[in-house]
Amino acid sequence: MQSSPPASGPLAGVKVVELSHLIAGPYCCQMLADEGATVIKVEPPGGELTRHRQPSRRTAQGEVTAYYASLNRDKQSVVLDLKNPEGAAIMTRLIEEADVFVTNMRASALKRLGLHPQDLHKRYPRLVIASISGFGMENSGESAGRAGLAIVAEAMSGATGLTRDHQGNPVWCGFALGDITAAVSAHAGILLALRNQEKHGIGKVLDVGLVECMLPMVTVAMGRAQVKDETFSGFSGSNSFHGIPYGAFPCSDGAVNIGVNRDDFWRQFCVAMGKPELGTDPRYATYVERARRQQEVHAITEEFTRARTRQQVVDKLVSQDVPVAAILQLEEVISDGYLTQRGALWECDDGIGGKFTLPANTAWFEKPKHTPKIPRLGEHRDAVLKGALGVSPGEIDRLAGLGAFGTPEAEAVTERKSQSTAAGATLD
Repeated sequence: MQSSPPASGPLAGVKVVELSHLIAGPYCCQMLADEGATVIKVEPPGGELTRHRQPSRRTAQGEVTAYYASLNRDKQSVVLDLKNPEGAAIMTRLIEEADVFVTNMRASALKRLGLHPQDLHKRYPRLVIASISGFGMENSGESAGRAGLAIVAEAMSGATGLTRDHQGNPVWCGFALGDITAAVSAHAGILLALRNQEKHGIGKVLDVGLVECMLPMVTVAMGRAQVKDETFSGFSGSNSFHGIPYGAFPCSDGAVNIGVNRDDFWRQFCVAMGKPELGTDPRYATYVERARRQQEVHAITEEFTRARTRQQVVDKLVSQDVPVAAILQLEEVISDGYLTQRGALWECDDGIGGKFTLPANTAWFEKPKHTPKIPRLGEHRDAVLKGALGVSPGEIDRLAGLGAFGTPEAEAVTERKSQSTAAGATLD
């Protein structure tokens, strides 16, 4: 399997086959592609779900959705109908040539396709197999096979219970945190398994469940829950242990996040507010006392922030070395000077004549020498089949005639199904 353009980076030469959709699997494989691995993304006729999730960008060269673009740069797209014997045979040949196989399809669906991770491990003991699912394949009890989403994992891990408004009500974080933590966990597991493969010539099945991957996010809270202090048993607010004031506060033109997690920060914060006397006031001087009077502290804080713009609040708090940041809208993030200077944003070719600005790979911050590109559906079919499997042009035409790559009718059905499936649904 040769990449186009030529691979560079620490994983150059590593061959990955991806059979996944939505976020967790694709993001994991995007990280591998960023790091130089050749990632062949096998998509169903019509493309995986995110190719049909609006909004999309259309030009004379084609169409690309923002959802798909954000998770699939620098991969090679091949369309296979895995329910067709010829398509399934090509998939088998791709896996035989691979070092890594990544999927976030349900185990039951993989079983029907002859691709269950445990079966693959027996057939290809050298292969590293990463299976990402809501509840894992093994030791899942009554949750085995249950539909899983990031929002479910966030709830079951206790993370949503910690994300509260100022009245203490749980609030969903608003994005697929559980998917990304699972993707990063799978990525780390794959790197370790590749090292083991290199040293000992054996692979591994990585059984990655979204719920357990969320637990590190709450590790400090979990520890504190086992050493309860009755002082805080009746405490209600945006958090119960990070600090006070700690969280989002309104300004005249938006909002800021303020983090006063130490008593010296409180004193410095009071100086920034122009009320230094509150820094040593016995009612507020210590975290314990501020915790007992959280609503009062928030009222004092909001009186200060509401009268000022985000930048004015940031300037005053930074001058006193108090942790603070304006809460940016995504349009502001894309053009943020600090992030640009850090190299945290990469410009990617959208494959149809335009560009997307997307987050860098934080595990390997070195941007590829080429411009990362979003693959068009099935764009690399002939190159992969010829280069990786030695399939002749005539044989490709024959396989196409037999439906290995799907049919126009199948593509239409797939597109209709994808448009009617709720965002984030787990495919069977």
